[in-house]
Amino acid sequence: MVWQKREVTAVKTFFNGLGLILPTALAFYIIIWVLEKTETFFKQLLLLMLPEEYYVPGLGIVLGLVFVYIIGLLLKFWIVQKFRTFIDATIEKMPIIGSVFGGMKDFYNFFSNMKDKKDKITVLVDIPAMDAKIIGLITQEELSKFDNLDIEEPVLVYLQMSYQIGGYSLLIPKKNLTPIDMSIEESIRFIMTAGISSGKNNQPKIE
Repeated sequence: MVWQKREVTAVKTFFNGLGLILPTALAFYIIIWVLEKTETFFKQLLLLMLPEEYYVPGLGIVLGLVFVYIIGLLLKFWIVQKFRTFIDATIEKMPIIGSVFGGMKDFYNFFSNMKDKKDKITVLVDIPAMDAKIIGLITQEELSKFDNLDIEEPVLVYLQMSYQIGGYSLLIPKKNLTPIDMSIEESIRFIMTAGISSGKNNQPKIE
C-alpha cells in the first residue's frame, strides 16, 4: 500500500516536471527557430554588400530588427498605408492563401484591439436554460446598426473556444452580463486553456 502511494507520488512529480519542461522547451524552440531563419535570410542579403570575412554572426538578426522597425515607421505615412492596403487586398483575393492570410490578420488585429481597451470587458454570460455561466469578452457596446432588434441594451460579446482558434460573437442583453475582475491576458489564457493554466491568484473575481 505504501509503495503504491509512493509510486503515485513519483508519477505525479514526474508529470509536474514535464508540465514545466515541455511548454518552456517549445517556446525556446520557436524563438530559436525564428532567430535562425531571420539570421539566415538577412545574412544572405548582407553578403551581397559585404565581404564574408567582415560578417559577424548575429548581424542578420540585428538587420532583421532594424528592418521591422523601419517598416513600422514607414507605415505612419499615408502613401505607405495605401500601398499596404493594396497588397492586403491582392493577397486576400488569392485562393487558399487569401483565406489563411485574412484569418491570421483578423486574429492578430482582434487581440491587439482587445489589449488596447482600458475598461473591464471580461464578463460572465448567463445561460438560464443550463443554470450556468460562460466567460466572454465585450467587443462592442455601441450597436446603433441593431436598433431594430428586440433586445434590451444589446452588446456584442465574443465567446472564445478552449484549445483552438475560433469562437462566437453574440448579441446579448447587457442585463445578462456580470463583469469580472480579470485582465485581457488573464481571461484569454483562462478560456483557451479551460482554466488549467490559471493559478489560484488568477481565478475570476465577480465584481
